Amino acid sequence: MDTNAAAHQTRITRIDLPDHATPVPEPNSQRPSLELLHDVTVVLEVRLGVTETTVKTLMDLRLGATVELSQHVQQDVDVLLNGRVIARGEIVAVDDHFGVRITELAAT
Repeated sequence: MDTNAAAHQTRITRIDLPDHATPVPEPNSQRPSLELLHDVTVVLEVRLGVTETTVKTLMDLRLGATVELSQHVQQDVDVLLNGRVIARGEIVAVDDHFGVRITELAAT
């Protein structure tokens, strides 16, 4: 055994902490303000569709190739917040950019 390690033995002591249970809000109390979260950055993405394919098919892709997706042209697309579906909507053009017009919000 390393004499240096023996001289520096770790001592573990139990610490009793008070109970910090979250209080249950009164039924008529106001919700806390969410203003603190206004500047939090999140990832919002739109899932246009998916497809399942083989590696060979991927390797055979060339310029101009078309990949068919599961989504139909008139079907709403999923809007995801940090990977979770929060809404659905239709693809629209906003000037020279794509946009999504929300048609359905996910139940909370």
